[in-house]
Amino acid sequence: MSGSVWIASYVLLWATVLVLSLTVVALLRQIGVLHARVRPVGTHFAGEGPERLAPAPPAFDYGAPTMTLVAFLSPTCEICHVLRPGLAAIRRTYPGVRVEELEHGPATEDVFGAFNVRSTPYFVTVDPSGIVRVRGIANTLEQIEVMLEESLAEEVA
Repeated sequence: MSGSVWIASYVLLWATVLVLSLTVVALLRQIGVLHARVRPVGTHFAGEGPERLAPAPPAFDYGAPTMTLVAFLSPTCEICHVLRPGLAAIRRTYPGVRVEELEHGPATEDVFGAFNVRSTPYFVTVDPSGIVRVRGIANTLEQIEVMLEESLAEEVA
């Protein structure tokens, strides 16, 4: 009888170790997800971007039904690469919003200069009348959506 008690206690001990190990792995994964969601905002240069509530540079036709989101991206920016699928999701989620993606390079240097953008990923929302509503760096899809929601709420008010 005492031998079977020892065996049962070892089995219970190893089952407990296994459950605790799986719990630690799950917690580590959640920490990674949390870190990705609250990633600190990147470098923002003082005075970068167009003036808020001023006319946007005439680089695009801003006649979208509700808003134009101009996304300034870079081919070497890891965050930009991660955000690209999110921009496709924004096109589906906000059908009245036109998304213009600009990748930094020789062909887009003039537009980056006109908008006074030096860092990526940088986003500017422009209403149908060509007025800049919100501008700034966004490192997550949630931050981009907050910018859009602010712009759309301001447009309605």
